[in-house]
Amino acid sequence: MGIKRNRWILWLFLVPFSLFAQKNDTVYLVNGDRITGEFKKYDLGILTWKTDAMSTVSVEYDKVNTVFSSKYYEIITRDGFTYYGSFRKSPIPGSVGIAIANDTVIKSIKEIVKVTPIKNIFWKKFSGSADLGLSYYKSSRIFQYNLSTTLNYRSKKNLISFALSSLSSFQEVTDSIDRSVKNDISLGFDRFFSAKWWGGIKGKVQQNTELNLDHRYQIGLGAGYDIVHTNPVRLYALAGILANQEKPYDTTTVSSNLEGLISAKLIWLQYRHPKINVSTGIDFYPSITISNRYRLEYDISAKYEILKDLFLNLTFYDNFDSKPTGSTVALNDYGVIFSVGYSF
Repeated sequence: MGIKRNRWILWLFLVPFSLFAQKNDTVYLVNGDRITGEFKKYDLGILTWKTDAMSTVSVEYDKVNTVFSSKYYEIITRDGFTYYGSFRKSPIPGSVGIAIANDTVIKSIKEIVKVTPIKNIFWKKFSGSADLGLSYYKSSRIFQYNLSTTLNYRSKKNLISFALSSLSSFQEVTDSIDRSVKNDISLGFDRFFSAKWWGGIKGKVQQNTELNLDHRYQIGLGAGYDIVHTNPVRLYALAGILANQEKPYDTTTVSSNLEGLISAKLIWLQYRHPKINVSTGIDFYPSITISNRYRLEYDISAKYEILKDLFLNLTFYDNFDSKPTGSTVALNDYGVIFSVGYSF
């Protein structure tokens, strides 16, 4: 009986102690201050830190002197090399010690471009964002809404990503409603290799009334490479091959074909307040099985942070098809979207 009672006392003592120990990461600042809490992530020059007293804070990379954390991380450097280990205080200002196996490697913080916690808790491996926009024009009787979401699950070597973009407009015409839609849903799996390479598989479903596209089912393989990956800038390219099935609205004919893929994306972040995120990308799809056909998908967006993790978002997109299926005369569809979004 006494042994059981002692076990309960020991348990009651250790549980709050272990909860406190979960937030024993420490960032040492250039001005001599230090912040104790939980290391959340480091990307594009921003160190995200969770504390009890100040909730979640963001620290710019040039304000950091060194970092200590006993947790396990994936650490990617500017040259594309990846380390797996924990952080130790470094005696050299503006650097960290990366503890790997039986060694510690000293790295300058400005040479590190991304740090991702390798967590054992399932739900903490998720990240994403959601954007919503609504508009109504009385003169033309047009109501429009758009919804855009992303959800990512990251493990040590793999990334599972889901993305949804839905844009719909409704216009009153006499006694009927004219509806226009543009929907994109994708699900992808990526495997990260050494240096700056990764590869994976991706499936996508598209619908666009402006281009007379009832549906396009698409699946393919691709490989990507980081051309530039510094704290404020990331530029990468992607190439692959895809199989798709298409059906227009005005016929019952379903066509299947192969396409190539050449893609590039540029991301720039202003990490000082106000936080601004600008990204632009282009996807070029040359057809392999249909002569003289190619497709282009281009977008550019700018996000402006108004509150913590709450952004105003302005996006321009343009989709072009040189030889669309069916009898449509429209070759491209473009638009401007204004929305409010939240990132987590």
